[in-house]
Amino acid sequence: MRAIRPVLLLIDTAIRSIPDRLGTSLVTVISIATVMGVLVAMLALGQGLEDFVQAGVRADQAVVVSSGAQSALDSSLPRPDLGKILDKPGIKRDAAGKPLASGAVFMFFNAVNRRNQRGTVSLYSVTPEWRTMTPEVHIIEGRYFRPGLHELVVSDLIRRRFRQLDVGDDVRVRGTDWRIVGVYQSASTALDDSVIGDADTMLAAFPHATFNAINVVLQSPAAFATFKQAVTGDPTLAADVKTQAETNEAIIKSRRNLLDFISYFIGGLMGLGAACGALASLYAAVDARAVEIATLRAIGFSALAVVVSVLAEGMLLAVPAALLGAGIDWSLFNGHVVVAQQITFPMAVTAHLVLVSLCWALGIALIGGILPSIRAARMPVATAIQAG
Repeated sequence: MRAIRPVLLLIDTAIRSIPDRLGTSLVTVISIATVMGVLVAMLALGQGLEDFVQAGVRADQAVVVSSGAQSALDSSLPRPDLGKILDKPGIKRDAAGKPLASGAVFMFFNAVNRRNQRGTVSLYSVTPEWRTMTPEVHIIEGRYFRPGLHELVVSDLIRRRFRQLDVGDDVRVRGTDWRIVGVYQSASTALDDSVIGDADTMLAAFPHATFNAINVVLQSPAAFATFKQAVTGDPTLAADVKTQAETNEAIIKSRRNLLDFISYFIGGLMGLGAACGALASLYAAVDARAVEIATLRAIGFSALAVVVSVLAEGMLLAVPAALLGAGIDWSLFNGHVVVAQQITFPMAVTAHLVLVSLCWALGIALIGGILPSIRAARMPVATAIQAG
């Protein structure tokens, strides 16, 4: 306890002297806040993408993909596989006794957004049982597509983002025209980024297409192991079974990794600049307190206590800087809708990202404070004597 008290005393003295060095202290705060603002804003893209695709994930749903596929986008399941999977144990049935399983086909088509910029829209085609499996999808204008016809329904979000994707408009998919007949909203945000059509019609229009995945509602989450064993153990199927969360994570994994890499790379470069700012600020603080520090050394305060007090000053300045940067991001970007890697989703500034920014800010302050703290610890006692 005796060893800690001198350190606390020096930290208190350093904090009390900050108003006398307000200009240099603000350099540290502003530089670190800027870096944290950029870092958190970039990370909010990856976090928003993660939250978007994982929203509404159910533990009682499984997804069948082809063996070896990294994600559903890379998967290819022949049409007869759907019938084979419907007979597997563990699948829940509707009131009419039909298995709750739906084949899905993923495609993309080009469109022009409201800013006259070209973009890509996801086309998600499903078999009829999908409507029973997703009661959270509601038509708010027009009607559902009819099987056998070149008809689609569009999410309200996509309709507001893109031109000529409203009820009555025709869209061209691989050289074939399809008509928008309805607009939907969904409680599951992962479905808000799509145009939806009938999978059987899509497969008939494009003979080389196959199912990318087969979505299944299980009798309970505990039935997953039974269902997976039945599918993977069937020699006539070259398929694997994943949870819905695993499937969604696989789809965005490469995108999330890319966004996080860019975020930390840019944050690291800017962090070096902020560390230099903290270095200059704390050097100025040490110079301003030269007589005080030398006097404290003369009356018996240890070099370690001086080092810790200088580092603590920088780290204490870093805390409000990180909160300031994250707070600005939260007010400006939390919930802001963006488009990245062909997906439309809202950015998310979460408590986890605030904690990340605090850790980064403290690390920057620690790096920037090492040399000034060593200089303070080596301050000659003669400095205090000469000043006296």
